[in-house]
Amino acid sequence: MVQQKRRKPRKTARFLNMLLLVFAFLVVFEGRLIINIASKGGINKQVDEQLNKIFSSSDFQNQDEATAESETSSETASKYPANVTPFVNGAGSTSTSSVTVDDRCIVKKQATPVDDSYFSDAVFIGDSRVEGFHMQSGITQGTFLTGVGMNCTDIFETPYISTASGNVTVIQALKNNSFKKMYIMIGTNDLGYPDFEEFRKNYTKCLAELRKLMPNAIFYVSAVPYVEEAKVQTGDYVNNTNIDTVNQIILEICSANGYYYLNPNEVLSNGNGALAADATSDGIHMYPEYCAKWLDYLHTHYVTADSSSSDSESETASESETASGASL
Repeated sequence: MVQQKRRKPRKTARFLNMLLLVFAFLVVFEGRLIINIASKGGINKQVDEQLNKIFSSSDFQNQDEATAESETSSETASKYPANVTPFVNGAGSTSTSSVTVDDRCIVKKQATPVDDSYFSDAVFIGDSRVEGFHMQSGITQGTFLTGVGMNCTDIFETPYISTASGNVTVIQALKNNSFKKMYIMIGTNDLGYPDFEEFRKNYTKCLAELRKLMPNAIFYVSAVPYVEEAKVQTGDYVNNTNIDTVNQIILEICSANGYYYLNPNEVLSNGNGALAADATSDGIHMYPEYCAKWLDYLHTHYVTADSSSSDSESETASESETASGASL
């Protein structure tokens, strides 16, 4: 009887078994990996949600607002001198443009006029119209730094002022001097600006530089007096529409930076946005009678020490003349 030999296990079966084991292992491993990933994603999502709730809470918002206010106060303190605070826009404010101004910067008429001794510690800075005021108003006190053609840029470069050692600029003349009041009336020679926003920038810089020299002085910044357009021969840009534009800008600069705004047009105009018809021979420079009216206006428009304290608490000359036209 012939014996049958035992069959050896096939190698193919072993190979399949190993594949099944590997597959099972991978299924288990990958399943756990997917679970872990999903779990981690869920945890991250929960953490993000919690952080969003925390940072959007009112406490953090209030803290951020307080920090912003603190930074703003710090910037304001460094920008302005200790005794001058910019006027705060709000109730009682008025404006004829899109910019709101605080009417507390506008100097109101006082019941009791001062005399010329009030100007003993004052300096007057301006163009030929201020020069005419000096010579024809009858004012007896005050220092005058004036020049024909002066505008808000060339006071830094043009030597208008005569001194014993030679001509100097307005800025140079102010150094080593101390005045308690500064009267500034510049703007007539800036009426030819092709862009009045450039005027705003230059006028703001002009006043800021003057304040650096006299940080404790009261700054009276005057509106530009109107003209009688029919008599003006220096250029059609010297007109009352342009004067209204620059005066609005000057008012806004005063409101934003804590200067006091004077408006002599209250007594010099004809009531219809123009210089009085009998005030001038050339349409611009005024007769003595109207210079005296201007002085009377200054006698009754001033701020007292108390009101000032209360408010504190609550390119070259030729290039300029090219832009502005004839010098006045």
